[in-house]
Amino acid sequence: MKKSFVISVLLLVLSVSLIAQPGEKMKRMQMGMGDKPILAKLNLTPEQEKQFNDITYDHQKKVIDLKSQVEKNRLELRKMINEKNIDEKKLLDLTDANNKLQAEMKASGVKRWIAINKMLNDDQKEIWSKHLGIMGNREGMRGMMKQRMKERVQLKMR
Repeated sequence: MKKSFVISVLLLVLSVSLIAQPGEKMKRMQMGMGDKPILAKLNLTPEQEKQFNDITYDHQKKVIDLKSQVEKNRLELRKMINEKNIDEKKLLDLTDANNKLQAEMKASGVKRWIAINKMLNDDQKEIWSKHLGIMGNREGMRGMMKQRMKERVQLKMR
């Protein structure tokens, strides 16, 4: 009875984690594809822009590989569940592996931010640090999205 309860709880947690996927816009933001407005504000030199793009592409490649492994692990978990052949150790190992991969993705994003920050001049660093503040806080993210929508509407009205 106790064993089946533990397995049921683990399956519930797994199901929630499988369902709780970020939306497409959020994925683009994590991958650095939402950087066009910040690029305009930074007023980068052509050399800085190349460095920015190189750093971003390297980060994107790494994140794609990490996400791919997370998805493979999730597929293996679904297969185990569908076959009703739950191996508790494997279930926990796959869950731990995915947690580590997701932490690695977040760390990669921070490393990207730091690498970009190092190539900027003092004025650009001030703008870039405000960008991190917006990215790291939920309210700031909503405000940033509202601002982008306002900018798009203004552009269309011109």
